[in-house]
Amino acid sequence: MATTAPPRDTAIEREAERWMNDPYAHFGYHNTRIHTLPREEVAAVQLAAMNLRLQERREQVQMLAKLADAQGIGQVGTLDELAPLLMPHDMYKSYPQSLLARQQFARLNSWLTKLTRYSPEDVDVSACDSIDSWLTAIREETPLDVGASSGSSGTCSFYPKSKRDYRLSMMGLRVQLAQKFGEAPRPGDIEDKIHAIIPLYKDGHASMGAFGKYACEIFGKGDPACWHYCFDFKLSSDLMWLAARLRAAAARGDAGKVDVPASLLARRAEWEESQKAMPDQQLAFVNRMIGKLHGQRVFVMSTSNLLYAAARRGLDEGLSGVFAPDSVFMGGGGAKGVPLPDDLEEVIEKFFNTRRMISSYGMTEMNSFSVLCDHDRYHVLPWVTIYLLDLETGQPLPRRGRQTGRAAFFDMTADSCWGGLVTGDLVTVDWDHQCECGRTSYALEKQINRVSEIQGGDDKISCAATPGAQAEAMEFLTGFGG
Repeated sequence: MATTAPPRDTAIEREAERWMNDPYAHFGYHNTRIHTLPREEVAAVQLAAMNLRLQERREQVQMLAKLADAQGIGQVGTLDELAPLLMPHDMYKSYPQSLLARQQFARLNSWLTKLTRYSPEDVDVSACDSIDSWLTAIREETPLDVGASSGSSGTCSFYPKSKRDYRLSMMGLRVQLAQKFGEAPRPGDIEDKIHAIIPLYKDGHASMGAFGKYACEIFGKGDPACWHYCFDFKLSSDLMWLAARLRAAAARGDAGKVDVPASLLARRAEWEESQKAMPDQQLAFVNRMIGKLHGQRVFVMSTSNLLYAAARRGLDEGLSGVFAPDSVFMGGGGAKGVPLPDDLEEVIEKFFNTRRMISSYGMTEMNSFSVLCDHDRYHVLPWVTIYLLDLETGQPLPRRGRQTGRAAFFDMTADSCWGGLVTGDLVTVDWDHQCECGRTSYALEKQINRVSEIQGGDDKISCAATPGAQAEAMEFLTGFGG
């Protein structure tokens, strides 16, 4: 599918490079400026960035090269012409499952190398005897900090996110959350140390373990005294995988057959005990933080359901929060289809003494969090291009009117990967409506569903890529056997 790029505009390309490389610094870490750009300007910069990234990444990311070459795409003339190069999220768990069960980490490195410009293929993993040791080796020897997720299906996803990607994600949170939209940043919103309270783990490769250390860097300015976590150990990706495989086996009605190493299966009781003890430990941690950081400005990051559970139990036991009122409490995600309580925000605000609990929409595969405004819309940062795809055909829906479709994104700031992603989420965007909050950025309506929920548990992703190109690319990615 040959396409013709628009005439080159070097001024627009230079602007695109600034957005791609360090957008927050370029806009002076000013949240209001970022979210009040003219939409026509944003579209022009996005298109320029797509062509710059495509030219660069097709030489660096093997999977992108395969997909682009098979369709004859070397450049794009419109935003929608990039849709055939958006990669489905399940691509990041497309490795032969036997490789993980047999701990063949060198071959998993070969698979992962096809998805990133930072090749882990040369990392020596011969001594690795677990998922955790494998991912730690990659983290120590490359710019990557691979994001791992067990997934509800029981299959681990491994997204080759870089350390720079994580830092950019966390800076996006600080810029959007510490400032009030419509006002200039106050002294200290960006420069001061803010205590980061993470009621989760000290370390880990899943987001619940990985974000803490980056919160310390960005909010605490690298001061360990500003980093507070509940569990002084690493969240084990091996135990998360074990739990997922156990759930999958039970769903099949074959709980006695779990295809994991025997040494890992022996740790089943360890995982079950840790999960059983978690709520009490988290409540105790929150209580310690209330006493230790009384009256101070804090940043709390967790899933909404965990924040609610801690707050609900605290209120039930007569506790109340006393942090500074300009503290930031961010939740979102993690519910996996489980509806959150109607009184969620009220309970969290009352317990933690904050004026508003802020929700966000994001995922490991993206650098950018979309923050919920006062009018219940998730505003997407201007360096992220939104696509709504038809559930049947995978083709982009019109960028006009109110549309509901599968969410897909192109994130021009992606450092390690291509940046084009097709998700499993069903979202709604009103392209012609500018939100009453004053932001000009496009926004997703608050109600977001999993496509699998409306399709009876399965999500058969239809992509805009031609079937032949998609099949050829997947054969390249997974075609080295198990």
